[in-house]
Amino acid sequence: MATAAETSASEPEAESKAGPKADGEEDEVKAARTRRKVLSRAVAAATYKTMGPGWDQQEEGVSESDGDEYAMASSAESSPGEYEWEYDEEEEKNQLEIERLEEQLSINVYDYNCHVDLIRLLRLEGELTKVRMARQKMSEIFPLTEELWLEWLHDEISMAQDGLDREHVYDLFEKAVKDYICPNIWLEYGQYSVGGIGQKGGLEKVRSVFERALSSVGLHMTKGLALWEAYREFESAIVEAARLEKVHSLFRRQLAIPLYDMEATFAEYEEWSEDPIPESVIQNYNKALQQLEKYKPYEEALVKK
Repeated sequence: MATAAETSASEPEAESKAGPKADGEEDEVKAARTRRKVLSRAVAAATYKTMGPGWDQQEEGVSESDGDEYAMASSAESSPGEYEWEYDEEEEKNQLEIERLEEQLSINVYDYNCHVDLIRLLRLEGELTKVRMARQKMSEIFPLTEELWLEWLHDEISMAQDGLDREHVYDLFEKAVKDYICPNIWLEYGQYSVGGIGQKGGLEKVRSVFERALSSVGLHMTKGLALWEAYREFESAIVEAARLEKVHSLFRRQLAIPLYDMEATFAEYEEWSEDPIPESVIQNYNKALQQLEKYKPYEEALVKK
């Protein structure tokens, strides 16, 4: 039979053995409570996103005082990528603005700035189908600027995967070059068509685009040079014996037009050609050079404005 002293002595030992277990159970309870709070706050955030700011968190049992505990619980319990339910206020703000712009356009479809803002926000949010529809609607009402067209074309080019997509981009380029006389769009068109040279009729397509580009903007004094150079580089890249004359022809046609940096083009032709440059080509070049000097002051005055 145990004495009172023995009983008294054994109690601390029992307590010391029970202590860690009790502490472990208490930690598990705290962890469970923390997880419940994390989940409650996550659900609250998701509900807020769905229901809007009018939803009352108090009704769902989430108190304002949980904020600090939630922040601590998130850092303590959540690993990177876990419980990533945090509400994105900027995204919600953009969505509300998109809805407002769409409503405004339903009232007044001729609001130009509204179209531009809607396209910008839809593109920012990655709404590819919607931004394509918004661009299409705007292009049916207004001629698009060079910046809007190039942005649209670059987006479509990045998504094009097969021959059908390429034909769609070609159709888009055809619409773009009809809106404005724009050398940069024609240059993009020519360069993009080179990518389809391996398809049936690809070579003829490239030459057709470049020839039309030269007819449209080849005389542009400040930006025409890039088109001529791109066309010549293309022909040079597919050099064949029969194609050398084509490159000669392009050099000669370009040198007969007053364009910026004509001297550099003439020097390049002299270096490239194995034969002396014909006298008739030199005469045409000198005439175009004289015209360029006459036009330069007017072009520079326009740039300053």
